[in-house]
Amino acid sequence: MQNWDFCRSVMSAQILVSLGEELGAPIHALLHNSGLSQTHLNNPETVVEAQSELAVIRNLLGALPPIEGLGLTAGQRYQLSAYGIWGFAIASSPTPRKAIELARNYQELTFVFAGFTIATRGDKTCIIFDDSDVPEDVRLFCLEREMAAAAVIMRELLGSDFQPDRVCFRHPHPSYAERYHDSFGGPVEFNAEYNALEFPNSLLDIPRTVGNENTANLLAKQCGELLASRSARRGLSGKVRELLLRQRPMEMDMEAVASSLHMTSRTLRRKLDAEGSSFRQLSDEIRLTLAEELLRSTPLSIEQIAERLSYADASSFSQAFKRMTGNTPGAFRKTHQRR
Repeated sequence: MQNWDFCRSVMSAQILVSLGEELGAPIHALLHNSGLSQTHLNNPETVVEAQSELAVIRNLLGALPPIEGLGLTAGQRYQLSAYGIWGFAIASSPTPRKAIELARNYQELTFVFAGFTIATRGDKTCIIFDDSDVPEDVRLFCLEREMAAAAVIMRELLGSDFQPDRVCFRHPHPSYAERYHDSFGGPVEFNAEYNALEFPNSLLDIPRTVGNENTANLLAKQCGELLASRSARRGLSGKVRELLLRQRPMEMDMEAVASSLHMTSRTLRRKLDAEGSSFRQLSDEIRLTLAEELLRSTPLSIEQIAERLSYADASSFSQAFKRMTGNTPGAFRKTHQRR
């Protein structure tokens, strides 16, 4: 498994979709084949698979004309408040050192694909980003996003006038290098040995007036609990989701999924229950995603969509859709259908 293959909050997908829409991309194109729907985006409890966010990133890049430094633009939107409990823990830290250590230890609660480590080089601290296992087609976007977002967080910790002493990138000097200088402020080096933000060690132990050690410790404990919960989702529930997304839920019943996973349906039910999930819940999630896509981007009637999704009839489909979204299929279509 790649280092970035962990579940994450829906907030990052929200940020990316919002950026894409502002730049003229339709939402159906941004969510295509991601397994996500408008309803998922609107629910702060939604947990997103890494591959789903990668799909949104690919859709963002594919739905727009080439935009230089798009990753930098995206990264500047990732303020601490976007990260939920992880962001609150960072913001509550009594010193930048405590904040950076906590950030590193619980980075699986972020949205990174280029993971980071902390190193000391003489009188400098380096936040080093490893993009080596990020898929090549999205590598530059992810690296730009991650490092721009890190600079945003450092400014929230140390003040808006913070500038790194040096910013390093392994890739060659791009034609839009001035965008990097605008984003980071400090000197930017390309064709470097590693990707990093560098700043003086002396900044790490400056007390933060808004920090509180007890609050930070409590929130760090909650980060650990959330990470354990997210890890459980990577288990059997994640495998079932992947199967249903690949095969479509109406083509695989519980027996078929259990067989594909080399277990009985009874064992599958028991293990999903232990993860706080169920086959019906997972199947409904995927069905909802498909339903919203069909309502948004096709002229199919409600009856045809119900049939395609293997509902008994249009009424059953409408009732299920309203139960999950609070809207009827017709009302959703009026609001979201592609023009």
